[in-house]
Amino acid sequence: MTSTLPRVDGLLPALAERAAEIDRAGRVPEDVLAELSAVGCLRMLVPAAYGGADLPLAEALRVIERLSTADASTGWLIGQVGLAHLLFACFADAARDEIYANGPDVLGAGAVAPKGRAAPDGAGGWRVSGQWPFVTGSPQASWIYLNCIVLDGRTPRTLPNGAPLTRMVLFPAGELELVDTWQVLGLRGTASQDVRAAGRTCPEHRGFSLVGDGDDVRRTVFRIAQAGLLIAAVDLGIAQGAVHDAAAHAAAGRRRTFSTRPLADSPVFHDRLGEAHVALRAARALLHREAAGAWETARRGEVLSALDRACLRATATQVTATALQAVQTAYALAGASTVFDSSPLQRRLRDINTATQHFVNSRDSYATVGALLSGADVDTTMF
Repeated sequence: MTSTLPRVDGLLPALAERAAEIDRAGRVPEDVLAELSAVGCLRMLVPAAYGGADLPLAEALRVIERLSTADASTGWLIGQVGLAHLLFACFADAARDEIYANGPDVLGAGAVAPKGRAAPDGAGGWRVSGQWPFVTGSPQASWIYLNCIVLDGRTPRTLPNGAPLTRMVLFPAGELELVDTWQVLGLRGTASQDVRAAGRTCPEHRGFSLVGDGDDVRRTVFRIAQAGLLIAAVDLGIAQGAVHDAAAHAAAGRRRTFSTRPLADSPVFHDRLGEAHVALRAARALLHREAAGAWETARRGEVLSALDRACLRATATQVTATALQAVQTAYALAGASTVFDSSPLQRRLRDINTATQHFVNSRDSYATVGALLSGADVDTTMF
């Protein structure tokens, strides 16, 4: 066990007490960020060469899940910071030297969806324009990565399969404009605002493109694929917190309206809560097994097979579906008091339903697994 997880556990009671405040404020407060940084949450997936903890992925997922039991927005933020560091590793050494010039505790942010345009500027760099949604933690970030479609003039460059070529670019956060669009159902405290660039210049060393079918490209795609596992860990935390809340409802002697029997004595309550708890245990085991196996393969310098990569994505989908069902069960079991804004279960229901809208949770991943199993022709460019 690393020192990060037990140190995080010490923050959880106070974090849970501030979850409603974070939800209202729309971001994680600076003092909470400072505490998270102090216990190592920002450096979990930073390479050791830059002073990071370089944790195995499964261990980082445990930290993210535990944070999310207390506050989903905080867990989501730390998960997305972890993804940023995984992607920072894909940039040139000169870019990483800039990112970590002041140490490993960097709050990185970004967007994988190619919502911008990048064109050669004629001087060895790139002119970047666009607006990217869902950039978690952008108001507090130091560095922001953004994905762009590459243009020649006004024409997108394409890959051999006809898909547009994209280029990931990197900017100091201060060079970008923030657009506060984050008025949403759940995960309100993640500050996942839009980021806008209007003709900003990005030097060559602060960018990379996924070209070809080589191992380097596959390793980069694997890093992007881990976004789903990071989100699944958040979803598990939300669900575990919801099951705990429902159990606490029963332990406090609550009963349904017109019922003569407390929830704690209800066989139906016992059955459904127990089922949700065991389902989450199974989902957690799947998540950690897949994460540990993929991480070890990557550490050996090997590349996952197409089927294993597809299963990795499908794991995130399966875990999220299980977590959603558990939250819905806990919410229904706890009764009418959960409809109030003061109810943690109401917030957890909003958070999980927002999390499930992320594209990495799509059922498309199941179809890819099935196609590969049945020998169909599958384009594996981006998974």
